[in-house]
Amino acid sequence: MNKMNTLNDVKELLEHQLGNISKDIEIHKKYNASFDPLGDSFSEMLHAAIYGTRCTGSAGSGWDTLDKGESKYSNRLQSRKCESCGSKVMFFLNNCADCGSFNLSSYPKDSRWGISSKSHLDYIEELNGYRVTLLEPESFDPDCRKFVLRSWVIDAKNEYLTKYATCQYNSKKSNHINFMPLGQDFYRSSPCLHLRAIITEDNIVIDYFDTSNMTPEIVPEKFNKKSMVEIMEGKTFGKERGNTSRK
Repeated sequence: MNKMNTLNDVKELLEHQLGNISKDIEIHKKYNASFDPLGDSFSEMLHAAIYGTRCTGSAGSGWDTLDKGESKYSNRLQSRKCESCGSKVMFFLNNCADCGSFNLSSYPKDSRWGISSKSHLDYIEELNGYRVTLLEPESFDPDCRKFVLRSWVIDAKNEYLTKYATCQYNSKKSNHINFMPLGQDFYRSSPCLHLRAIITEDNIVIDYFDTSNMTPEIVPEKFNKKSMVEIMEGKTFGKERGNTSRK
């Protein structure tokens, strides 16, 4: 696989998807629509470009890509809540679209990657790693127009992740792992950065690209104080996220 050709393919794909982000933001503001310029399907295409493979068209019912990689995507351009009327307010609005109030909650940072513990254990010998992608604003501010896109790989046979999956699967609750980007489980699972791109209204700059990188991110000290056993013993193994609430 020619690295320069691959890099060009990745940049072309990102420019296609994000080429008119200014107009996209304004349209979403007009309708108070949550802003997610990438999404799960695009992430699969992005990973196909990064690793020189193709998507399978499975729509979640099979392998994401022909090389048996598993794509996960998380978006932190999340909506806030109006503290006056309870409505959701999309990321780029300064005030509530319903009541006009400027009394808005702080930005949530709780979007997660979902991993099936059963699928992890069933397919661990075949799975070609988890390709986890995160889109973040440079600052949590409605006027922010600079974003960071990062993609890491986590080995399917990683000891910590497999222990987590085993404990989750054996629990009496959901088989679903709520995997928090940049959290304790993430860092302890030895993610290796393969892509970092800076996205602005004018340009997309890929400032890091190395699919051969096998050096995990450094674990922050606050996540390195407990043993794996202690962490697992402290987990509640809660329900699958995604329950819909109505105002």
